[in-house]
Amino acid sequence: MTETLYQWMNSSNFPIVSALLLGVLTAISPCPLATNITAIAFISKNNSQGKKKVLLSGLLYTLGLAFTYTCIALIIIFGASKFHIAKFFQGNGE
Repeated sequence: MTETLYQWMNSSNFPIVSALLLGVLTAISPCPLATNITAIAFISKNNSQGKKKVLLSGLLYTLGLAFTYTCIALIIIFGASKFHIAKFFQGNGE
């Protein structure tokens, strides 16, 4: 499956398709997949709040991830070195 996604990504003439496929590949890689499953389990553990509250919390989690990744991508697009960004997050990520 991943080879097919890589082939689609490499043959695409549209950068947005490549970005979407890279996002899918990143989301299903082992570490982020485990993190996402854990986050969703944590959000839904207290189901007494109601299904709408759990759904809203999951949606906010997803939007937060999308916002964060978009901000990091914009910082890199506007010229920041990805090594400097990685160093910043490694030093201040805790």
